[in-house]
Amino acid sequence: MVSTSCRRGAWLLPLALAAGAAPAVGQRPTDFSPTDRRLVAALESYIPHIIRQNGTPGLNIAVASHGRLIWERGFGLANLATRAPMTPATVMHSGSMGKTYTATAVMQLVEQGVLGLYEPINRYLKGFQIINPLGDREITVFDLLTHRSGLSGNTAGSHFAIPAPLREFIPAGYRRTHFEWYQETALPLWTHKVGEQFDYSNFGLATLGYLVEVTNPEGLSFSDYVRRHIMEPLSMTSSRFPPVQETPWIPKEIADRMSTGYAAFGPVALPTPTIYFADYPAGTVVTTPGDHIRLLMAYLNGGELDGHRILKPETVRLMLSPKVTFSVQGREPSPLTSSGVGLIWLVNNAGKPDEYFSHAGAHMFGWYNDARAYPRRSLAVVVASNAWDMVAASPAVYQRIMDFVHTWLANESVSAVRAPAPASWAWKTSYVIGLMMAERLRGYLGIPEPITDAMIETMATGAIVRAERENGEPVWDAEAFRLGMRDMRAVPMTREAIREFLASERVRVGPEEIRILYHELGGRGEFPVPIEVFF
Repeated sequence: MVSTSCRRGAWLLPLALAAGAAPAVGQRPTDFSPTDRRLVAALESYIPHIIRQNGTPGLNIAVASHGRLIWERGFGLANLATRAPMTPATVMHSGSMGKTYTATAVMQLVEQGVLGLYEPINRYLKGFQIINPLGDREITVFDLLTHRSGLSGNTAGSHFAIPAPLREFIPAGYRRTHFEWYQETALPLWTHKVGEQFDYSNFGLATLGYLVEVTNPEGLSFSDYVRRHIMEPLSMTSSRFPPVQETPWIPKEIADRMSTGYAAFGPVALPTPTIYFADYPAGTVVTTPGDHIRLLMAYLNGGELDGHRILKPETVRLMLSPKVTFSVQGREPSPLTSSGVGLIWLVNNAGKPDEYFSHAGAHMFGWYNDARAYPRRSLAVVVASNAWDMVAASPAVYQRIMDFVHTWLANESVSAVRAPAPASWAWKTSYVIGLMMAERLRGYLGIPEPITDAMIETMATGAIVRAERENGEPVWDAEAFRLGMRDMRAVPMTREAIREFLASERVRVGPEEIRILYHELGGRGEFPVPIEVFF
């Protein structure tokens, strides 16, 4: 849940105090549904608050519904030194979200019969062979797409110098015994037999990119193949999958719009140095949320978008069907952890109303992003942020936003569509305080007499606000408090009546927001969903 501590964001106090000087930048659609309108209104309120609380310089976001991009917006700053605002056109470093393009390219070649999904990859190699010394069989394309080749995880072949091209790097990489960690002393190349265990591998994805490059009938480089057969058909004009994320490998017009990434150490933010990745098919896409979401829209539509088909429907179904189930180490599956893997895509809650497929991405050490799509809602969300918390273990800002969306969808499916509440987080905080105060007086204490307007007014005008939030954001709105008190005092003080009220259109703050605000105010434990009572 959302932490009440803001100390990690102290280095961004100037940003928080100058929020009015760096407003959110984006587009607001005019013809979207009431359901979509409520989600967008909730995000417009929540995102400025959470980036201030987390100390994130900025982020941009895109939302698509039923085959249309309905909203994209930038919040905060793309560069702290120049104070350039984050906008929908600001370009991000995708990190591992790029793996989904590599998988798409591979499956296009599988559809054409160029690659065999279950065939040994050595069939397509010339001059060298890839052998897992731990056995028991040869590695297939399917093994690499499900991270079960036996390769251990690695840090993507990180370099300060431009690395060797794929055709040199991949054969040389398989001649090693250890990956790059700690001067090749800590991480063996192979840790399991083929097919034995899931182990997320950047080098395995780089191998798939190499296969695309050496087998595609047009003789294109991996980067050119992805651009021609995925990005151009999907009209992704601000996107490339380059071996090096700078000019001349990408157009200057795209490079000039890139955000600056920051490594955060408590109160200190360091602009991240330029890092190149030899395993680049594992994730060096540069794109915008509004561009990347088009890939998700195509998958939601069975492999086609705006009349351009990139995959067959049966291929999409295969890729989005779980092949491996697991839980993140030390954590049970939840909206923030994947419970299964299809072909590269992570799949959660398969077969359930809240099923979604996703793939997050991070570029060392300055960018954290995520992309998620809900097939049964025909909804997709992409979030990109330009900070990497190097110390804290709490969820990154993109995780909090995705958790917010997931909870919102769960509540939207069981409750009436509400009109959006005012967009001030202070208003919502004060409204929830009013709800809680009225419930505790007449419900928890069981006081039979009514709460009078005079009592409400005494509390509203007599409130002592000891301080604003640590990031300078106000916390109190007396009129919202009054409204919360009046709304709750009209509710019969039974658990059933409170439950019905909190799931109705009469409450002016959504259940997902009440849940967050409860914890920000110091509440302990998890709220049930739907929320029953405040204690």
